[in-house]
Amino acid sequence: MEEQAVAKEAQVKVTVDSQTFVCANCGGVIMYDIGSEKFRCASCKVESNIETLSEAILEYDFSQYAEREKKSIAFEGLAVVHCQNCGCEVTFEESQIATTCPMCSSTQVATVKQAGGIPPEGIVPFKIDKISAGQKFKEWVKSRWFAPNDFKKKCGEGSLKGMYLPFWTYDATAIAAYTGKGGNHRTEKDREGKTRTVTDWTFTSGVVSTSFDDVQICATEKEKDIRGIMPFNTVGSTKPFATSYLSGFHAELYTIKADKAFEAAKKIMEKELRSLAEKDIRHRYDTAQVSTLNTKHTNVTYKHLLLPIWASAFGYKGKTYNYFVNGETGVVDGSRPYSVPKIVTAIIGTIIAVAILVLII
Repeated sequence: MEEQAVAKEAQVKVTVDSQTFVCANCGGVIMYDIGSEKFRCASCKVESNIETLSEAILEYDFSQYAEREKKSIAFEGLAVVHCQNCGCEVTFEESQIATTCPMCSSTQVATVKQAGGIPPEGIVPFKIDKISAGQKFKEWVKSRWFAPNDFKKKCGEGSLKGMYLPFWTYDATAIAAYTGKGGNHRTEKDREGKTRTVTDWTFTSGVVSTSFDDVQICATEKEKDIRGIMPFNTVGSTKPFATSYLSGFHAELYTIKADKAFEAAKKIMEKELRSLAEKDIRHRYDTAQVSTLNTKHTNVTYKHLLLPIWASAFGYKGKTYNYFVNGETGVVDGSRPYSVPKIVTAIIGTIIAVAILVLII
């Protein structure tokens, strides 16, 4: 049985062929240049036109998603590695040797064969290069006052790795019937002559609607980690996808399918609809409370996009901390340990300052 399991495992870990983009002028490798936002040869610097999957970025009917999911390969012709530590699956070029995970820096990686998946329709290319991202990262690390000093030094000297994360974006028209209460304020005096504010509540209901454009949902479990560097300008910065954008970078495969991600998108839409319902009630009352929303989504479309981040991971006292820089905007976020002596010092300083202020007053 063990031999059969090993044989089956060996069948799964297969590397697929990958593509390279060769300069017609000198035979060098064509790469995307972040500074110029153009494709050019790394050797002779000649600029090139790259063939994209389509001339326009297509939106797809969400009702037909399940059928389309079965028929595609997300990154045809690229090698993929699976990280046994953080669970992500990341593309690699043929010339790259997969020794560490670009997301968590773990060495527990193995080549795997791609499962079915929808290819990207579009990509937001990097606008922040590695040097600029590194500088923003160091500034962010230095500003974490409560982080231990030795950690800040080690963290600030780390290297960033560029990669694209998969996202689903959704367009939809949403209409919601709501119920709630509208309140009008009035003042009255009690028996002792003191004035107080009283709110008279009235049941109310109504209907609100709005259209949503590019509601962004991260298609991997990293969503909670990168929430602090969002959003991306997917409406204005997205380009039709070309595999050559990935030259020199990695791209993570999506693990959350579009139908599941749409449930998260609906929560974002519901938050906006609830706000609209409250505003609608406040047109007639001083204050508002929304009790229920009954929402219907129509004209729902989706697309698969790749969005750029710089990632770094550091180990400190047995724990790994991840950091991210938005590759389009330069916004930085991450987790870090806390220095107990610094926190205690800050608390004591606050207590002393308050005591002095009290004495002065």
